[in-house]
Amino acid sequence: MSKLLEYKKYLPDYLEKYHGITNLNKPFRCLNPDHPDNHPSMSFTDKYYICKCFSCRARYDIFDLVGMDFGITNFKDKIKKVEELYKGYVPEYKEYKPKEQIKIDYTNYYNKCKKDIDKSTYLEEREINEFLKEKYYIGYDKKRKLIVFPITKYCYFARSTVNDFKLKSGGVSDIWNKELLDNNDLIYVTESIIDSLSLETIDPNIKTISINGVTNINTLIYTIKEKEFNGNIVIAFDNDRWGIEAAKALKEELTK
Repeated sequence: MSKLLEYKKYLPDYLEKYHGITNLNKPFRCLNPDHPDNHPSMSFTDKYYICKCFSCRARYDIFDLVGMDFGITNFKDKIKKVEELYKGYVPEYKEYKPKEQIKIDYTNYYNKCKKDIDKSTYLEEREINEFLKEKYYIGYDKKRKLIVFPITKYCYFARSTVNDFKLKSGGVSDIWNKELLDNNDLIYVTESIIDSLSLETIDPNIKTISINGVTNINTLIYTIKEKEFNGNIVIAFDNDRWGIEAAKALKEELTK
């Protein structure tokens, strides 16, 4: 093993020690100082031992982070700093091994929420019609004041009716309406389910899926490959800085 590759493998330890990131099995806040990452969008991969943000597209290895954290620009000096930090110390490598996700069947929860859907006016205020509420079995958790959107029987997405809180359920995560990728049609891809429902409200013939946050770009790409989708995709992300950057990143991946 080359010295540089050996040093790169210190990244998990470095992330924990100098940035307080202890769980590499889920996204964490982007380390790019110019990215106000309100929804964690950076992830770690042990294939290249890098951190990559699917929102601002920043990517760092241990040398990049040492350079930023200690104000070092010369690469040789970055290597020396890593050697200094880890001289005589062999960290316990924390290899990235995705844990098997526990499947929880939310069917009963969906049924309960569906019965209470009329106890909230949130969807009416967003001009989502009754047909779509029934079509997608949307419900309302009156205790937590959440609109609940079933994605699969093992996963749902919810958003608060009283603040900006958004929740992806535990268990197996997935993208919404992915079965549309079974056919080679024209598909609109949005960041949020509300965006997709709004498009379908405008035109009932539109086929649209939601990735529920830009951190799920990889899931979308994997699903497209798995289903061998060969239709057309319209990327309809938010028109803010991070939505625009994420759209560029997704376009590049799809082009590949």
